[in-house]
Amino acid sequence: RELMGLSDMVLFAVPLHQTVNIIREVIGDARPEQLLMDLSSLKVEPIQAMLRSPSSVVGLHPMFGGSISSFAGQTMVACPVRIESSHWKGLRGLFERQGMRIKECTPEKHDHMMSIIQVLFHVTTMLTGRVLRELEVDVAETMEFTSPSYRLEMNLLGRIFAQNANLYSAITQMNPYTGEVLNHLRSGLKCYEEWYNKADLDAFVADFRRSALHLKDFCESAFEESSALLDFSVQLARSSSNNSRLKEAG
Repeated sequence: RELMGLSDMVLFAVPLHQTVNIIREVIGDARPEQLLMDLSSLKVEPIQAMLRSPSSVVGLHPMFGGSISSFAGQTMVACPVRIESSHWKGLRGLFERQGMRIKECTPEKHDHMMSIIQVLFHVTTMLTGRVLRELEVDVAETMEFTSPSYRLEMNLLGRIFAQNANLYSAITQMNPYTGEVLNHLRSGLKCYEEWYNKADLDAFVADFRRSALHLKDFCESAFEESSALLDFSVQLARSSSNNSRLKEAG
């Protein structure tokens, strides 16, 4: 509250599951000439909380973590819901001069997109980790049998589980569209189980082709980009293996 009284700009960068409560605790001390912003992974509720103040309000969501080496090429989603256009132009320019790509949208659009970009992929990744745990899979052993694509997928899985459980759980639990995503996942798994039990290969093939048709041109560009990533992954794995042998020899 003391900082609210002293600051021209206030940026809420706190755990997602505590963001709204923290904003509400201090919002009574906000002033009309202040700018309030947040960095949370959801936008509707934090922005609604900040809008209870007389201040200017901008919701921000950096689509990158703290371990990046440069802002160049990184995406920042922005919801400039209440701010003078000249002030927002200056703030946006501050980010763009660092090389960021700014994507403006409404808080509602943001949260809906995050249900796909974050919730869908985080849930399937967490579910994969759960299955690996319940099957007592020795991941290191699977890497001895691995294809480059499996190695890349496992590295992405391991990357998530190396981070904060509270963050990923909150992103999944608090998104208002999570229920819809889970319903579609449940429906899909039910279909796959039914086709498996019936040994219905044609159903799997038809479903695969329908999804490929929906993705259309993205498939070709994704294949090219992922091939380059796979080549790099193989080189990295080979380098890591050579370094390990040199250490053992030394």
